[in-house]
Amino acid sequence: MQINKKSAFKLVFIIFGTSITLLLSACSFLPKEEEVLAPPLVEPATVDYNIAEVQKGEIIHQLTGIANFVPATSENLTYKQDGGRLDQVLIAAGDVVEEGQLLVELESGNLAFDLEQLQLEYEKSKLRIEQLQAQQADSYSIQMANLDKKGLELRLTHMKEQLASSQIKSPMDGIVTFVTDVKPGEFVEPFQSMVQIADTSNLQLIYSAPTASDLDDITFGMDVAITINKEQLKGKVAQTPDTVPDEMHQQNPDLYESSLIISIDTPPDNLTIGGSAEIEVVIAKKEDTLIIPKNGLRTSFGRNYVQILQDNSKREIDIETGIVTSTEVEILKGLNEGEQVILK
Repeated sequence: MQINKKSAFKLVFIIFGTSITLLLSACSFLPKEEEVLAPPLVEPATVDYNIAEVQKGEIIHQLTGIANFVPATSENLTYKQDGGRLDQVLIAAGDVVEEGQLLVELESGNLAFDLEQLQLEYEKSKLRIEQLQAQQADSYSIQMANLDKKGLELRLTHMKEQLASSQIKSPMDGIVTFVTDVKPGEFVEPFQSMVQIADTSNLQLIYSAPTASDLDDITFGMDVAITINKEQLKGKVAQTPDTVPDEMHQQNPDLYESSLIISIDTPPDNLTIGGSAEIEVVIAKKEDTLIIPKNGLRTSFGRNYVQILQDNSKREIDIETGIVTSTEVEILKGLNEGEQVILK
C-alpha cells in the first residue's frame, strides 16, 4: 500500500506532538525544587554582670570583739621539799583569801601540840633568866640559864619549820582558782599542784579569737581601744600567741594559741574577774586610696587579678593589693577610679 506525501507529513506531526505531550506530562510528576531560605538572624544573649566601681576612700583593717577580765598574776602552790598524807583542805575554788591564811595541811601527828608545849618552856626560860638577874645570882647560873634558853630557841625554830612544811598558806590577798582533788588520807607528792591563788588587785583582759589565723597580723605592743560600760579606756597588746611563755602554753595550748592578753593603761577601781569589755585593735589604716569589694578580687597560683567590664566586654587585669579586710581590698596598682569590676 502506498502512502502519499501529505499523509506521511500528517503522521510525523502527530507522532511529534504526542512525544511533546508525553514529555511535558512526565515533567509534571517530578517534585518541585524547594526555595532555599536564608538562616534567621540570632541576636546574642545579654549577660548581666554584678559590678562595682573602683572608688576612693578610707580602708581600716581592725580586730573587734569582747574580752574578759582575768587576774594578771597567779601563784601555783605546792609542797616544795617533802610530801605526806593530806590532813585537810580548808578552802574551795572561788573563795576569797587573805595573805597568810592557812589553805592546806598535811598530817603532822602531835607536832602542833608539842610546839605549844615547847613555846611554854621557852617563855619559862626567859622568866628564869629575869629571876636570876633580879636575885643577883652568880654569873655561872645566869650563863647556864641563857644556854638553856638558846637550846629551846633552836628546838622551837626547828619545830616551827617542821609545822610550816606541812602547811600551805596564801602568799597574797586573792581568789582561789584551783584546788586539788586529793582526798584526806591520800599521799601528796612533792611539787604536786595543790592550790592556785590569783591576785585580784591586778586584772587584765583576755580575748579569744574564733580562729588562730584571726590574730596573724596582731603584734606585741599594739594600741587597744577599750570600752567598759560606755567608758573609753586605753590599753596595749601584752601577749600574742607568738609570745606565750612555754609553761603557760603547756597548761592550756588550745586557749593560748588563739588568744590575746591586753593590759589597761589606767584600770578603774570597779573591775571584777569575769567582767567583760569591748576591744578594738586597728591593724592598718589608709585614707584616700582606691578600694574594691573583696569579692571582686580573684587569685590564681599567687596571681592577683580582677575582671573588668569595658565596652560591654570582659577583660582580666593584674593588680597589686595593699590592705585587705573581710569586706574590702586596697588597690595599689592596676586599676583607676571609676572602672567597673565584675564581682564573683
